[in-house]
Amino acid sequence: MSETHEKRLFGLVLILVVVVALLAGVATYSSYMKPAPVIPPAGTEKTISVGGTGTVSMSPDIGWFTASVVTQAATAAQTEQQDNDAMSKVIFALKSAGIAEKDIQTVEFSLSPIYQDSKEPGKMPILVGYSLRHSIRVTVNDVNALGKMLDLAISNGANNVSGVYFGLSDAKAKQAESQALDLAVKDADNRAETIANAMGVNLVGPISVSIGYYYAPVAMDLKGGAAQAPVMPGQLDYTVSVQIAYAFT
Repeated sequence: MSETHEKRLFGLVLILVVVVALLAGVATYSSYMKPAPVIPPAGTEKTISVGGTGTVSMSPDIGWFTASVVTQAATAAQTEQQDNDAMSKVIFALKSAGIAEKDIQTVEFSLSPIYQDSKEPGKMPILVGYSLRHSIRVTVNDVNALGKMLDLAISNGANNVSGVYFGLSDAKAKQAESQALDLAVKDADNRAETIANAMGVNLVGPISVSIGYYYAPVAMDLKGGAAQAPVMPGQLDYTVSVQIAYAFT
């Protein structure tokens, strides 16, 4: 081998040694570098989602009912006049007993023709008169006076009373809502804490809340239209439900 070839071979070996040394250095340096933190994409927080319920029982402080006058006559004008006379008497009695005008609302006023089948085959039914149904909704702000108002309506001409309900005034409903909501949130908090403890994680706090309400007035069944029966309002349940998502670490 000539001297020139030996020099070339030595140069190539030297370059290879340098490259290997550089690669080894880079690998050693990289082994001491901390891995870059992984940032989760937005909206991927770890959460525990639970529901909570709170129910408050309260005594009703208002009531309402529907009083109807049903009249029949040969003509529409006669029917309307009879209705006007009868309903005016009912409304006057209620107002005289302390019911405010704003608490008396017309909820139905329907005039219908009355037909009778013809005795002759093939003939059209015969118009024999008209029937008018006039209904008012009466709100009683003193629940203890509800029975008295029912009696007044019937004794002064209302020939049908229905839809008797007990409920909460606006002020009392807001009070019930506040108390029930507080109970619902505490219930959700307790559930989330129990789950977090079982999982061995720590709650950070709520990140979303949704609320639902349930409140149904109590209906009273007037069997046979017996308004003289004792009026017992009982208790009303006001329920609030919440769905809360808690972040945890």
